[in-house]
Amino acid sequence: MNRIKYLYPGFLLCGIAIVFYLSWLPDPDIGFKPFFPKWLGKWTNDNVNIRTAVPFVFLGLIGDFSYTDNSIQPWRRRAIILTTLTIIVFLAELGQLTLPMRHFDPGDIFWGIAGAMIGISGAVALNKFFIG
Repeated sequence: MNRIKYLYPGFLLCGIAIVFYLSWLPDPDIGFKPFFPKWLGKWTNDNVNIRTAVPFVFLGLIGDFSYTDNSIQPWRRRAIILTTLTIIVFLAELGQLTLPMRHFDPGDIFWGIAGAMIGISGAVALNKFFIG
């Protein structure tokens, strides 16, 4: 289990790259991309704002697991993770201002932050359950 912690930064970077990629596609109708199964594509198009939360749940979870600086208090570490993910969702939304078919949506920022908080809370719960 100790070796897997070295994979977390890669997962984190990959997740952030996916968020930026999907946020900056010219067409907001991302559900019909060939890499989405039909059921997932339909769900993403039906739940435009909530879909923003999904990757941030995973980023919050992985972010908490990957933070290895034990000299920082846990609440402060989680505040840093949440702030960083908030900046990421904000930048993803800002980038949409340059795309004619996309728009800056504060609702997406809210859902990204909510997803990050759920992911961080999930990491806390898993740590308490498995580590004690």
